[in-house]
Amino acid sequence: MKRRPVPIHETGYICASLAMVSGFLETYTYLLKGGVFANAQTGNFALLGMAIAHGDVKKVFTYLIPMCFYVIGIAMTVTMPRLLDENKLLRWDTVFVALEIGLLFVVGCLPKSVPFTVSTVTVAFICAMQYNTFKRTNNMAFSSTFCTNNLRQLALHFLDYLRTKERQSLKNSLTYMMINGSFLLGAVIGTLCARWLGDRAVWVCCGVLVPVLLSLIFGKREVESELLAEERQELAVEERALEEEQRELQDENKGS
Repeated sequence: MKRRPVPIHETGYICASLAMVSGFLETYTYLLKGGVFANAQTGNFALLGMAIAHGDVKKVFTYLIPMCFYVIGIAMTVTMPRLLDENKLLRWDTVFVALEIGLLFVVGCLPKSVPFTVSTVTVAFICAMQYNTFKRTNNMAFSSTFCTNNLRQLALHFLDYLRTKERQSLKNSLTYMMINGSFLLGAVIGTLCARWLGDRAVWVCCGVLVPVLLSLIFGKREVESELLAEERQELAVEERALEEEQRELQDENKGS
């Protein structure tokens, strides 16, 4: 069976780069911005429960506000692609990466007098949009902002390889290993950069994302043209099959 061509925004390089940025941001907000996890909200739910149990109102809002902005970020990924598509503008994934670079640069410029919450809600907003914008890699579902489901898929595909010896299952397992490894590498780099560069460390993410943005801008047309040609070919096959069915029905009606 012929595999579907992979669009540029689903390629291993793009997805691994995004996972690396996510690992970096996870350590950045935890180490420098009040011990808050901004990528995914599971940890914050646990910390929120602890704050409620201790009656710490300040910490309740510390964890609750990023959650609210996470929801707003998800809503943005639903509305913006439709708006851009209706007006025939740039694709949302390209616009988002440019927006992510700009917002992270601003976060790095914030003076120390600005409350941590401003940085954490911005990162939560970014990560929510990234999570719901980049959802597939090499034709497989994945997460660019946390590792749990990727680890599950890694195990399932590897076990399938052990059972069936299909090379594609092994390849899929290695893809998920690469994504989680990139996240881990980002966390290591983020920890070191937070120690050396402080709040400005987040600019390292901008440096990683600029080549990603350029790839999305200049590498998209060729791949999407191939996908469009494939879709047109499939549509033509379906139309021919429909025409043949109609002719057969007409012949049957004439015979009767």
